[in-house]
Amino acid sequence: MILFQYAIIMLFVMLITIPISHVFAYNSTIPWKITIKTNPGVNSTSFLPTELNARQNETVQWINNDTVAHTVTSGVLDHPDYAGKIFDSGIIKPGGIFSLKIPADMWSGYYYFCKIHPWMSGKIDAGIAYLGVSPDFSIETDKKSYSSGDTIRISGIANNTYQITPITIQVFDSQRNLVYTNKTNLLADNSFLYEFKATNSIFKTSDNYKIKSFFGFPSTITDANIWVNSTWPTSSSIPIQDAYTIHYWMKNSARLWSTGEITNSEFVNAVQYLIENGYMAIHTQSVAKINSNIIPEWVKTKAEGWSNNTVSDNEFVFSIQYLITHGIIQL
Repeated sequence: MILFQYAIIMLFVMLITIPISHVFAYNSTIPWKITIKTNPGVNSTSFLPTELNARQNETVQWINNDTVAHTVTSGVLDHPDYAGKIFDSGIIKPGGIFSLKIPADMWSGYYYFCKIHPWMSGKIDAGIAYLGVSPDFSIETDKKSYSSGDTIRISGIANNTYQITPITIQVFDSQRNLVYTNKTNLLADNSFLYEFKATNSIFKTSDNYKIKSFFGFPSTITDANIWVNSTWPTSSSIPIQDAYTIHYWMKNSARLWSTGEITNSEFVNAVQYLIENGYMAIHTQSVAKINSNIIPEWVKTKAEGWSNNTVSDNEFVFSIQYLITHGIIQL
């Protein structure tokens, strides 16, 4: 019993399945929306999002939510002779809309700008090579279904890259309106982990949402689908978690591992002990040995934060869940 006196924490690893009715429906008739407006807190009008992935034969729709007129003109400012050769909206008055169906089998990407305000520019990625899951760039979410207040975790890795650029995260609702966007950077091993809250200010309705992520130049784009329940759960609907005890040396092991004082194998052996002895809720009949050679850098960062109490128990457990679902810990 003396081994259990230091830390009693709530730990759980849950694989949540998504109901069939919540599958993100692909519907090419719904246009992708780009809003023309002044960014909050920034005295500059822009296309939002500035970069968008759309399949060939899909429709992109620009909506002018600004107080002045704009244009959507193909090309770049430095080559005026080519401006408008593929498409040109003409004047779009405030409140106006311009729609464009992406041509089939023509170009893999389209740059465009506003002829009235030439510093405003954007890009549409349409090439087949940029669509869906790419061997060069992968993303995924920790779950397929979320409720308001949950933390959404997006992880991934860039392979075989000769360039290091920020990763752009975009979230669209089922009507293809952009509801959230931000950027993050790759870690030293070219992996990344991005987290944000599923707040009602972002996810205003219970809906299917598509997460798109851009990396590199020209952009490689991958996506993932999630369901978000925008209503706050009642106390009666919140599942009661089981309490598990962790050996007091676990946080010390996490600290030593994060600083390089113990090896990957030594750390994962400690995790293996917890799983095998029932101190973490893993739904499995057997636990195999761990391949500890391919642990992403962000997992070690989480372990370090957990060891000094700047990362929550649930965040640390998510790191372990990641190792399990990717076969690093093989169940």
